[in-house]
Amino acid sequence: MSSEVKSPLKPTKPLPKRNPGPFSWVKPAFRSKRTIKTWIRCCVAFAATMVLMVATKTSNTMGQAAFFSVIIAVMIPPSLALSLFLLVAVTLLLGMLVGWAWGSAAMASALSVRSSALLAQQEQKLQSLLDPNLPANLQIQGAIFHGFFLDPRSSAVYGAFLFVGSFAMGAVRTYLPNLVLFSIFGTIVLDVICTTGPYLPTSDYMLSKLFIIPTCFYIAVAIGSLVLIFPQSLNHVWLTSLEENFWTPILDLLRLQSEALASAPSVHEAWAEKTTRGNELRSNLVNALDAIAHQIKLIHIDTSIGRLGPTDLKRINAELKSIMFRAAGLYSFQTFVNDTNMAEDKDLDEVEQRHRPGTETPGKANRYQALIRKIKEREMRHGHDLDSLVPILASSSANLRASTESALVCVIDWFQECNSRRFAGLFKRTDKAQLKERQENLVGQLRQLEDALEEFRAVERVKLIKPYERFFDPETRKLLKTSDMFASRSLYICFVLIDTLDAFAERIAKLLKIVIDIDAQRPNVKLWFPGRIATVKDDITGDEFKDSAAPLEMGSTNDPAAFDSSRDDAESTLGGDKDQDEEEQLTEPPSMYSSLLGFHSHFMIEKRNPDAFPPTTAFGRVFLKLAAVFRFFKSPQGIFCLRMGVVSVALWIPSVCHSTAWFYYDNKGVWALIMAQTGLAIYAGDQIANFVVRLAGTLIGLVIGMGVWYIAAGLGHGNPYGLTVATTVFLAPFLFARIAGPPRQLPLWIMTAVTIVFVIGYSWINANMFVIANTGVGVNIGWKRALLVIIGFTAAFIVMLFPNPISSRVLVRKTLAAIVGEAGNIFTGEIEAFLAEEARARRGDFEKTPLASSAEDDEKMSPKERRMRKIAKRIISVSTRLRFISPSLTTAKFEPQLSGTWPHTEYQELFILQQRMTAALGLLVTSFAKLDPKWCSALVHRTPYLNPNFLSDVFVTLTTLSNALMEGHSLPAYLPKLRDRLVYHEYHSGGRSLNPSLLKTFAPRYGGHEKQRNLHTDSSSEEEKVVKRGEDEDKEITAAAGPVNVDGSSMGFEDDQLTLDLLLDEQLPAHSTAVVALSSIISRIDEMIDIVRKLCGEATFRGYESLQRDYLDREERAVGSRF
Repeated sequence: MSSEVKSPLKPTKPLPKRNPGPFSWVKPAFRSKRTIKTWIRCCVAFAATMVLMVATKTSNTMGQAAFFSVIIAVMIPPSLALSLFLLVAVTLLLGMLVGWAWGSAAMASALSVRSSALLAQQEQKLQSLLDPNLPANLQIQGAIFHGFFLDPRSSAVYGAFLFVGSFAMGAVRTYLPNLVLFSIFGTIVLDVICTTGPYLPTSDYMLSKLFIIPTCFYIAVAIGSLVLIFPQSLNHVWLTSLEENFWTPILDLLRLQSEALASAPSVHEAWAEKTTRGNELRSNLVNALDAIAHQIKLIHIDTSIGRLGPTDLKRINAELKSIMFRAAGLYSFQTFVNDTNMAEDKDLDEVEQRHRPGTETPGKANRYQALIRKIKEREMRHGHDLDSLVPILASSSANLRASTESALVCVIDWFQECNSRRFAGLFKRTDKAQLKERQENLVGQLRQLEDALEEFRAVERVKLIKPYERFFDPETRKLLKTSDMFASRSLYICFVLIDTLDAFAERIAKLLKIVIDIDAQRPNVKLWFPGRIATVKDDITGDEFKDSAAPLEMGSTNDPAAFDSSRDDAESTLGGDKDQDEEEQLTEPPSMYSSLLGFHSHFMIEKRNPDAFPPTTAFGRVFLKLAAVFRFFKSPQGIFCLRMGVVSVALWIPSVCHSTAWFYYDNKGVWALIMAQTGLAIYAGDQIANFVVRLAGTLIGLVIGMGVWYIAAGLGHGNPYGLTVATTVFLAPFLFARIAGPPRQLPLWIMTAVTIVFVIGYSWINANMFVIANTGVGVNIGWKRALLVIIGFTAAFIVMLFPNPISSRVLVRKTLAAIVGEAGNIFTGEIEAFLAEEARARRGDFEKTPLASSAEDDEKMSPKERRMRKIAKRIISVSTRLRFISPSLTTAKFEPQLSGTWPHTEYQELFILQQRMTAALGLLVTSFAKLDPKWCSALVHRTPYLNPNFLSDVFVTLTTLSNALMEGHSLPAYLPKLRDRLVYHEYHSGGRSLNPSLLKTFAPRYGGHEKQRNLHTDSSSEEEKVVKRGEDEDKEITAAAGPVNVDGSSMGFEDDQLTLDLLLDEQLPAHSTAVVALSSIISRIDEMIDIVRKLCGEATFRGYESLQRDYLDREERAVGSRF
């Protein structure tokens, strides 16, 4: 029989994924007291703004755009802390003032070029057309807005100023995304001036007050509500978010480990369900960390009452990233156990398929499957399988898990205490007895945790080695040479939990020390005033403050299908402290590692222009500077600015044409212009889905808005009391969704609410105020206003189609391609970190580098820890990008599929694989934190994973997969699996012995070609070779399943080096975790190859199998001659 290597394996089935549904956020939001209080405040502020709109005196003061105050109340509700809302309000008003200034300049310039002769003719003609029986002022106003005084030269100046102003505001929005409100409201004021100014024969520089006055009315109401109704500081908001969104998932993850350890891994369904829960908790934790890190940016401008000040919160925030990585590492043990279960299920399915009647070529499983089966047989025979080891692991770690949970609960209680009784604590001091009791409780929890951790390291961890002691000589403690050797794969997987639990408990202990220190320094409540106001400019002009993002954009500010490595390296790694990064760049450079290793101290990507070398002359260098201006117009930012200017002028032109001037003014065409500018985005994102969501929100809001108007007004002009109550009641659910809903749903809720108040506000103004262009109320005005919104978004959608339309399907594919490439860059950074530690070992420096006691100890931070933090930041960036495209996997299914069925299953599998690969990269960096230079050197030199030749294969494979997905290209012919290349390089580097007849085992084979070859070979001689090869393969697999290997590859030591003392070494769990993580990364890449091959195809050519067979025969003979 032939030893057949099966054609590419089907990718592993994804973990069962629970669909929480689009409204899963509602119940948790209602459980949050803070969310309910914020909702009440927003509803009261909205109701108060409605009262100002319907009250005669205030409505007349605000003017015809009084409803604009209600629109802003929906778009920017008072849900932020007071300090943040003030910052947002100042940004908004500054934008309106800048728009006013530029619009006034446009008006002055336009009047200066207006033809006086034409103006005199127009005035004379109008005087002849006036009806003496009607009010002259009313007739003149009607003539003005019918375009009677339009002047082409004046209109051209307004158009030029509108284009330049829109272009400039687009540039602000592009390069300073935190100033998006500045840009949007500045363009709104500019639009009003540039669409109304051409009608006027004289100057009117106060046109902008039409929108500025209603805005100021709402801001005053919002500030009053923030001060009087459930006031909250950013300090309180951050601590509440920390408790609900960060500590709760961590506590649940820790408790999930206890729940998992209480069940048998052989119960696959139950373990898969727990793994799915763990994956959800881990995703929630990463999302929470991202949100919390952004909230802390502006804590220094906050005014608050409480025990903890801005410095204390930043000190705590600096520890969160490390804690998150350690908590996520706890979940890795479940993932690896579940991977083992899934591999067994897959193997059973394939065995059944091979023995099913009608199977054409039943053959043997591939080498890796046979190896896993052999390992399982050995473990079952010796009682070393997971079902036997997990109970021991549960028992030995019980005390540490209980102590860690108790310490974590104590920390949460301490945060809750710090976040409560703020006002009462200011007037009533806590007595010294209570302070002492609180301090003793914290110290007692720390002592209990440290004792449990010490006991776990010295006593409890050893229990896991007990089942293996009989294989070692009791005197020499060396491995006994027996034919029936044990396998240790499950042991090394259990080491993952030992290492991650140890690291997590150690980090919680460090946090407890910080808490104890802060508790001693801050015994009582005090009043905290803003500090470091000078840094507000940096916070606003940075790209981290996401609370001010435009919710109506049909896309995103950053390119989801690209990672900027240079910017990631330049950004802060500790929550936005730029001073630290500047110091880091000064203290870390080519100091000790560049000279030793021959490369810079952190990974960099060199980008060159393939069409031109750097200039060598002065003229060339000057021209290169000027070329940057031209390159701007080709960049995504320049194209966005041009789109902004083009769509603004396109929707402005009808306002200055005689035939359409009145139609434009009567139907308020300026709102189509405003909506088009608001809907534009730099990068398209889910372009079709975004457009559909906004269209759906507009239509829903139209129906509800008209219904609310007729409920409150009937067929009359509207009852102010009934209108205020009805609008507030119907709008309250949308305000709740605006506050508590997930970011992906915000455009729907905001567009619905905006359209509701749009219809109601305009109906009230038309019914109760004299306006020149009165188009009615209710249905008459509702469909027109909704149509304006649709026209504006449609115009933005059409402009964004050029030059490259983006659908959800393209977005998913390109983003996943970019993530594959970025994963390779992260892996490169991690390898560089290992090599830097290996360089220390070569210099004889084997001392383990202690990590800083807290992340703020910048002076004490070693280069090793700096590398870890940079790598961690990039891993979080990848996790954030995966979260960004997660909803697109669903929306892509509902897009028109004109080219065929979209392969949702394959992309879902690829998405999950990248999640798991990201988790493995995170686990690798956390294990690196615990390894000393000696063990890092062993990992570099004695394991096959960091073989330079193999690393080249890894990087080439990742680049190939990324490029194939990004451009839709086919994979190259016969791309080999990395698992096979790993064994191949391990053998050729002398890391293992291998019978030469097995070299063909590692060549990529494809079932059809192999079957065709077997039909044309000589039966007798070939069968003898195949039988011998099969026997040799069994021997090799038996050896590869030994105690010093994981998944068939070396752990970094040989059989004669494996001793009982080595198994008890405190560094071995971290070393095992690193090796298991590396093996997982290789497996994930191999599974990606199969999926990308299925999605993109593969190049093939005839004769490859024969050529490969000839070369393998030569290599086999050459290697055989050595024996």
